[in-house]
Amino acid sequence: MKKIKVIHSGVGGRGVVWTNAVNKREDFVSVAYVDVNKEAMEKAAAISGLPKEKCFSTLEEALKNVEADSVFIITPPQLHYQQCLQAIEAGKHILVEKPFTLSLKEAKDIVDKAEEKNLKVAVTQNARYQPIYKKLANLTKEETYGTPAFGLQVNLSWRPGTKHSGKVRHSYLWERSVHDFDTILSLFNSQPKRVWGYSFNPSWSPYENGACNYTWIEFEDGFIFGIMAGFAAHGKKATFHIECEKGSLGIVDNQIHLRKPEATEDEILPIEEGEEGVSIILNGFYKYITEGIEPPFSGRENLKTLALVEASGAASDEGRIIDFQKYLKEA
Repeated sequence: MKKIKVIHSGVGGRGVVWTNAVNKREDFVSVAYVDVNKEAMEKAAAISGLPKEKCFSTLEEALKNVEADSVFIITPPQLHYQQCLQAIEAGKHILVEKPFTLSLKEAKDIVDKAEEKNLKVAVTQNARYQPIYKKLANLTKEETYGTPAFGLQVNLSWRPGTKHSGKVRHSYLWERSVHDFDTILSLFNSQPKRVWGYSFNPSWSPYENGACNYTWIEFEDGFIFGIMAGFAAHGKKATFHIECEKGSLGIVDNQIHLRKPEATEDEILPIEEGEEGVSIILNGFYKYITEGIEPPFSGRENLKTLALVEASGAASDEGRIIDFQKYLKEA
């Protein structure tokens, strides 16, 4: 079995998930850690046993001093573009934390440059692999209860810690909607046709821009999906609802509820446990590198997710409905 040698850029925060995951694998091996936070790096090294001479403060140092096959970029999104370019220049495959970048144009540039060198790029969009969404995807794609017609997601909460997106324009879109949109894309056989969005920021919001957002997506097969979401709501509300020809599918308290026409009560549908998202991504990334099998979370596929995020923001800024396929092609 070929072992993929990994340089981890970012080993604190979400980076811990990936260092710990690699420690448990036989097909990946950590060969270097990169982080500006010495405490985070020392903690990661203590768990893995990686020697001090394999710990660096910059990705540039690691790439110069360590033999590796890939770089896991689990840093703030503002750093993703330049670090991805560094990895490509050094001839390394890339697994990058979401959001891929903070612009569709930058993400396209990375994918194009990587493909020129036959390098693989993948994005850690793991929410779509939660068992509840995998089950829902099976039901909607197979049209178990008829053709899906329209749906609504509400995701409201309060988040005082603005993390990396506190100053980013359309903060909610880039911090959370990137997960929501990616999951929505995984549920249907059709692709988005038109997108409308409205991004706004209540006066009490700890974010500087766009802590809340409404988005409307029309798919090519006519399915309509609406999203109302934000990080500046005093109350917490989370619902997910899809209306199909022969029944209504909803997520309530982490369960899938089915209400058939003329029924007086919901049915609770069983959800099969399965492989966790991190494992699915590592398995898929390994096959992408060794066998060339492109996963749904490849950099090229993730351009659609970023296009939805950016198109919703552009619709808000410009006050118009966006032609999605044209936007994806021309951005």
